[in-house]
Amino acid sequence: MSESHDDRTGPADIVRRAFESIFAGDFSVFDKHPGLGALREHFPPMLSAFPDFSAELKQQLVDGDRIALHWLFRGTHRGVLFGIPPTGIAVRFQNVGISRVDGGRIVQYNSEVGWLSVLGQIGALERLAKG
Repeated sequence: MSESHDDRTGPADIVRRAFESIFAGDFSVFDKHPGLGALREHFPPMLSAFPDFSAELKQQLVDGDRIALHWLFRGTHRGVLFGIPPTGIAVRFQNVGISRVDGGRIVQYNSEVGWLSVLGQIGALERLAKG
């Protein structure tokens, strides 16, 4: 993991702790960090679809008030995901997100999630191709 400093109250720690709380199902984080508001509708269904969800922080980069986190997500598809019934297939996918922190709060967040990879792993793309 790469980090430019080890400040336990700095922007990197704020972002990391916020995401660890979300991954654990603590959605009160959305009230504390306005920049994460768009995730409010996405995480509960994802955690329901992957009840054994886990996240491993692979890399962290800090540039002032901007923090980039690269995560490796794992889980077993045991709930409905994008209207696709559970398959019982274990998947791995990646996420890269960039947060901006101001005044101790995440005020902006942009990310790219490997959903196409997930759809391929659970066989949804193959089913779509067959019609």
